[in-house]
Amino acid sequence: MTAQAVYRLLCDAPHCLASELVEDLRQVPDGWRKLKSTDHIAVPPRQLAFERRRPRTLTYSEQCRGEFTLHLCPEHPNVFDAHLPRTDGIYTRPGRDSQAYASCSCGMKYVLCRTGWRIAGGDGRGPASHTENAWWRHLPAELQWYATRDAGQVER
Repeated sequence: MTAQAVYRLLCDAPHCLASELVEDLRQVPDGWRKLKSTDHIAVPPRQLAFERRRPRTLTYSEQCRGEFTLHLCPEHPNVFDAHLPRTDGIYTRPGRDSQAYASCSCGMKYVLCRTGWRIAGGDGRGPASHTENAWWRHLPAELQWYATRDAGQVER
């Protein structure tokens, strides 16, 4: 028996029903746009241990803690351009969970939010990722729809 994983990408633009099948989540279908909340972070050059200066700067993986991705079909490539998500940096207090900084290209100030996935509960609205949810909460209502659609009721 042979098995193959196939992923269905849904367009994250409000009220869009477009989807595309891919075999690898790193693939971007022709004409689609992939927005990552860490696109603005430059990959730092590798440093040898003795070259590091104190205080230690954040590593790339620490800067990208809590990252998330949006996929946009060819009909909606620019719908989030005024509100590009940003995840940048990590803050850890001793004995506490790590927190990431989330912001937006529109000028929303950095918000500290826990990294990882939230447990179902509360109002249950928005994305399950803490970092994505912090960014999502400030969006205009017409852009919030992408994270609240009920994929089970969408006929394709």
